[in-house]
Amino acid sequence: MIGSHLPAFSDNAHGRCEDVSNMKDNSSQPLEKERLTGVLEGLGAYLWWGMVTTFYFRWVREATPLELLAWRVLAGLPVILLILSLRSEVGKLREMLRSPKAIGLLLCSALLIMGNWLTFIYSVVEARVSEASLGYYINPLVSVGLGALFLNEKLRPLQWLAVMVAAGGVGIFTALEGSLPWISLVLAFSFALYGLIRKQVKASAEVGLAVEMILLFLPMVCLQAYLTNEGTTLFMKSNEITFGLLVGGFVTVVPLWLFARAAKKLQLTTVGLMQYIAPTAQLMVAIFYIGENPGTKWIPLTLILVALAIYSTDSIRFHRKNGNGKP
Repeated sequence: MIGSHLPAFSDNAHGRCEDVSNMKDNSSQPLEKERLTGVLEGLGAYLWWGMVTTFYFRWVREATPLELLAWRVLAGLPVILLILSLRSEVGKLREMLRSPKAIGLLLCSALLIMGNWLTFIYSVVEARVSEASLGYYINPLVSVGLGALFLNEKLRPLQWLAVMVAAGGVGIFTALEGSLPWISLVLAFSFALYGLIRKQVKASAEVGLAVEMILLFLPMVCLQAYLTNEGTTLFMKSNEITFGLLVGGFVTVVPLWLFARAAKKLQLTTVGLMQYIAPTAQLMVAIFYIGENPGTKWIPLTLILVALAIYSTDSIRFHRKNGNGKP
């Protein structure tokens, strides 16, 4: 408190010091409340991605992965457009749609996120969620590697060590299982490349997702029409699945909205550490709800967790040393 560091020359002077101190304490209260709100929103986003989304796709798994992918876009676009309307950001969306460069980049990111979504849906439907969680654990380290490769970002020694340890974990998985963990690698690299491209686009998460869904909308309409023609769709054939497909947009957009709000209120290091909540939640759902047995996957998973511990420790130390919020 300020008053405790100033000499009390008189009762009035001491009173003024206490007033100043109280003013400072009161001014910090909104900041603390904002941080707490940000933490709760961040927790909500990552727990939603890790648990709600996984439970959702297990619920509607009678539909094919392609139909689930199609409705993630078809039902998601109206929800994201509603959010943009409520936030008066439709103008930003129109501006983005008039930029050929932004459209080109977001078309690439849309294709990547489509592949990411389809792979994750497949992993849930086929009860291979533990492999999906492994991919999202690896993702931050893949992002670091891609940053060094494409953006000339210099890796610190501990970051190099973390990447090497994680690569060793993937190698051990391949040796033990007799095949590459393709689900893990597709999820990790598609999302890392997605983030790399989105860094080049000056758009909020919501506006960017809206453009991506607009670009994917017509292909998904064609996909749904094809599935209907082939007789493999469950839309309008099962009331429960039809309802599930229609709420898919809500399931997709809500965590992104929570994350976007949290990212504005929290430091980058906090958000970075919270991202491990989602794959941890996925792993818990895989083991305790779906009944998956990770078996020998625990060995590479342990190595990857060690790599993440090294990476996170280095990020926190770097942040504290520089105080710039950019680990």
